[in-house]
Amino acid sequence: MKDITNYLEKPQVDSMLDAAAACNTRDYLIIRMLWRTGVRVDEMLHIRPRDIERHNKVVNIVKAKGGKQRRVPLDSETLTLLNEYITTGGIGDDAPIFPLSQRWVRAIVARYGTLIGKDVHPHTFRHSYAINMVRHGVDIGDCSRSWDIRH
Repeated sequence: MKDITNYLEKPQVDSMLDAAAACNTRDYLIIRMLWRTGVRVDEMLHIRPRDIERHNKVVNIVKAKGGKQRRVPLDSETLTLLNEYITTGGIGDDAPIFPLSQRWVRAIVARYGTLIGKDVHPHTFRHSYAINMVRHGVDIGDCSRSWDIRH
């Protein structure tokens, strides 16, 4: 088993989200997506509006590690915010929702991490997501199960 020591507690993430919400919607949604889904940064950057199954509340990750595809649950609030962002931004169905580089996302995450006094990377959210899921009794091997991290 891997030693996962670099993770955030929910209040730390909440502080980062509050700061991002006060700054801009894009930064807020990036941090929220990383926290609420546990996706890798590269996976998130390849998500297009067409990849979102609104009626099933999932996003299809078509550029997953190893060339695999998978489906990731989205909570209702994140789904609503994403839809508003896509509509307001006039993002086409085939365009990336977040047309940024991994380096740019790392800079965004690091900036909000400094507000909580931590060196935060996008992958930190993947660890944090997994830790919080396990704490709430979710079998992280069962990717088909939806889980709400607000608990």
